[in-house]
Amino acid sequence: MVVMLEMEMVVVRMLVCWIEWGDERYEFENAPSYCEKNWGGGFPRKWFWVQCNVFKGASGEVGLTCGGGLRQLPGLNETFENAALIGVHHGGIFYEFVPWNGVVEWEVAEWGYWHVTAQNETHKVELEASTKDPGTTLRAPTTEAGLAPACKDTCFAHLTLKLWEKGSAAAAADGKLILDVTSNMAAVEVGGGPWFNTWKGKTYTPEVINRALNLPVDVDGILGSFPLLKPPGL
Repeated sequence: MVVMLEMEMVVVRMLVCWIEWGDERYEFENAPSYCEKNWGGGFPRKWFWVQCNVFKGASGEVGLTCGGGLRQLPGLNETFENAALIGVHHGGIFYEFVPWNGVVEWEVAEWGYWHVTAQNETHKVELEASTKDPGTTLRAPTTEAGLAPACKDTCFAHLTLKLWEKGSAAAAADGKLILDVTSNMAAVEVGGGPWFNTWKGKTYTPEVINRALNLPVDVDGILGSFPLLKPPGL
């Protein structure tokens, strides 16, 4: 059972629960799972995501969340930008790859293939996912038609995830490989549109904006003075 809300995800390692559907009761024990929470006012114009917490080849727990979208800029009509991120939990450390600390690039097909790379000052990550599963069409909020069948996902994708620690100039080009794992239980999705062909994108933050983003700002105070600017859910 999957409840699709948006791109903000909270990973649940192993689930013990039951679900009733009609007259049937389904019980789960130590089941790989995840849940999602929508912190925004709406979905991007188009989007993709990859989520996985069950891997082969790792000595400990590994969790991956990756998402990207073509989002509308607040207050600007019909002005959009690419945005994407990758988060990896490994060995008790969270590795964050976001536009304000590095570069994220992707190549995502209309369905069946996801390839995303990213790097920051200290690390580099690469993921590649594919599936032959036809996927399940789900309804998602759209500006034009409200809830509509606008996305498709599956929990049966094959995934390869690699993580490198950058070293000196004398080290290998990619750095020191610290994680190399695979999975056949990755959750993947594409949604929105239009998807006329493979979507290739790149997102980063210019240095001048990056410096501004790192300045100390009293967000609660600003939103308290201008409540209409407060995003839904915060």
